[in-house]
Amino acid sequence: MDSLIHAVLIIEQMLTTGGGWQDNVGGLLPGFKIGRSQASLPLKVESEKLELSEKTVDEMTKRLVCFYSGRTRLAKNLLQNVVRNWYARFSQITNNARNLVSNAEEAAKALKEGNIEKFGACWTCYRHQKSLMAPGSEPKGIKDLMEALKPLSYGQAMAGAGGGGFIFVLTKEPNMVDEVKAVIKAMKPSDESVAFYDVSVDWEGLTVRVEEPSQ
Repeated sequence: MDSLIHAVLIIEQMLTTGGGWQDNVGGLLPGFKIGRSQASLPLKVESEKLELSEKTVDEMTKRLVCFYSGRTRLAKNLLQNVVRNWYARFSQITNNARNLVSNAEEAAKALKEGNIEKFGACWTCYRHQKSLMAPGSEPKGIKDLMEALKPLSYGQAMAGAGGGGFIFVLTKEPNMVDEVKAVIKAMKPSDESVAFYDVSVDWEGLTVRVEEPSQ
């Protein structure tokens, strides 16, 4: 898995799409985890599996809501601007990068302690940090929608680099999908492009299965 995480990262650079290794760690490895890398080359990504109690896992699963915002997104242009701002060494960007790291560690600590509310706060903090890192990654329509959902949630964020796509909400009470749908319908009554999906934690990670060809 370590080799695959790094191989995907290399291919993304060759395709000029940019991106980091967070999606590789998140998509390939099972369960809850945190990824880290030192500020040095050659880049080496290390991941740590977070050990959570059954109660915390159950509480998280019942509170996760995932829906498609109805807006497509493309990360490439956003990521190019992030890299340019980083190379320019703007203090706002470099400070924010350090805060992203510390917030990730706080989120991992909250999960280990079973503090769902604190984890939600870290999630929302991450959302704002990402908006600061990539201005324009949160369109007004998406921002208004997420602000409307704030009373129902401990935390919320867009998946990926932003601009639309999928939104995840960590609700204050279990099984609040209907309440979330009601808020969205009140804001966008005729928008049929918003779609909800069942969501759960992947406990297997990437698996490869070879099947016999069908006759």
